[in-house]
Amino acid sequence: MKKIVKLSAAFMGMGIPAYFLARFQQGCIDRWKEQADRNQELYWVMDQWLNICQDGRRLEEYFIKNKYQNIAIYGMECLGQHLVKELRDSDIKIAYVIDNMDNDLYLDITRVTEKDELVKVDAVVITTLVEFDAVCDVLSQKLDCPMIAIEDILNEI
Repeated sequence: MKKIVKLSAAFMGMGIPAYFLARFQQGCIDRWKEQADRNQELYWVMDQWLNICQDGRRLEEYFIKNKYQNIAIYGMECLGQHLVKELRDSDIKIAYVIDNMDNDLYLDITRVTEKDELVKVDAVVITTLVEFDAVCDVLSQKLDCPMIAIEDILNEI
């Protein structure tokens, strides 16, 4: 509320159109900054993953060490897709992916939404970089297993 008051006072002499233009511009700037922050976080995660690969290690090691043989993957954007590819020829079974987008990138893997009935798995890997706690809250109502952030896996390898 204070922000709007400050803006309106600053643009009082410029008229209503200038006020709304300034608010629109600030909204754009805020969204661009938020996207830039997400992109930077994605960059750091992908850089860490690439370093692991270049060291000759694989994410499969984490799942074997923790005895997670049957997993689900939440989120099928960039990180989720790479995780599927990495685990494709491993001993780790991907029971299904959880994604609200209607894409069939991997026709041989069942895709469900968080609203569907979720089959028991050893763990769920959450590949989204934002809202981890909110995702865990929703999934933990349907599943009784560890919810693991992709970043945590990368940090432990």
